[in-house]
Amino acid sequence: MNVDALLSNLVNGPVQPDLTSGLNASKDEAAGSLSSFSGMLENAMTSLNDQQVAADQGVQGLITGDTDNLHNVMIQTSEAQLSLEMALQLRNKGLEAYNEIKNMQF
Repeated sequence: MNVDALLSNLVNGPVQPDLTSGLNASKDEAAGSLSSFSGMLENAMTSLNDQQVAADQGVQGLITGDTDNLHNVMIQTSEAQLSLEMALQLRNKGLEAYNEIKNMQF
């Protein structure tokens, strides 16, 4: 999954569910929606890790002389950097939302 698809998926959501069907949903369906979120999160983290590893291998190949294409290595490292920055911003926004909810008075 590339960065644009991941961002689009996070911003727009994969598919908007029918809100009225959620009222009568069973526990299995609720667990399925939770596993889909955890699956999406796991896929995003795996993609982020793969990009970081590819960038590291590209830089190592450039240093050892195995790779002579600096352009592709720079693209890989830039993609990995942008993916990491996006993940950090998403984490920061999640923490801000958690802290706001935590500080609410009932």
